[in-house]
Amino acid sequence: MDNFLDLAEINYFTPENAKFYKTKNGFAAMKAFMPPIPKDDLEVEEQQDKTPVWQDLGRVYFHRMFPFETPDEFISVLNKDGKEYGIIRRISDFSGEDADIIREALAKKYLCPEITKIISIKEQLGYSYWEVETDMGRMSFSMQDTYRNIARISDTRLILTDVDGNRYSIKDVLALDRKSYRRIELYL
Repeated sequence: MDNFLDLAEINYFTPENAKFYKTKNGFAAMKAFMPPIPKDDLEVEEQQDKTPVWQDLGRVYFHRMFPFETPDEFISVLNKDGKEYGIIRRISDFSGEDADIIREALAKKYLCPEITKIISIKEQLGYSYWEVETDMGRMSFSMQDTYRNIARISDTRLILTDVDGNRYSIKDVLALDRKSYRRIELYL
């Protein structure tokens, strides 16, 4: 073993070795030039040839490795079971339809309405019930263990996660109107 990086075989996807398309149902899918993907554990043991070939991987899923710091860089490409095929270094390396497919899939996965005003917060039996204005209109959601489900991303940026796992963002808590700030101040 020459060095630590030899332990992990990482495929980096580029426009030269990856092409994206949509399935008939509109989901992101990919064809890639990479070592053959074994179909099961038995095939892994038998497979010795690591020569890259073009193969249709079908539907793929994207996961941002650093969602807040670099949302358009280091995108993990996964199969339905969460096994990683490889990494997209930068979405901007791709153009046209490929980049659009990646961005659209990420936008659906990481949908995060921006809270612009907090209309009300009510506490009851360990839950908080929120009525807010967002960049996508008026919304209501509830949170259990509110303090734990508000993540401070920076000095002023917050991410709130509701009981269903949906995320909401406040880009700058100090930019909220006075009443909104007073409603959330307790949780900061």
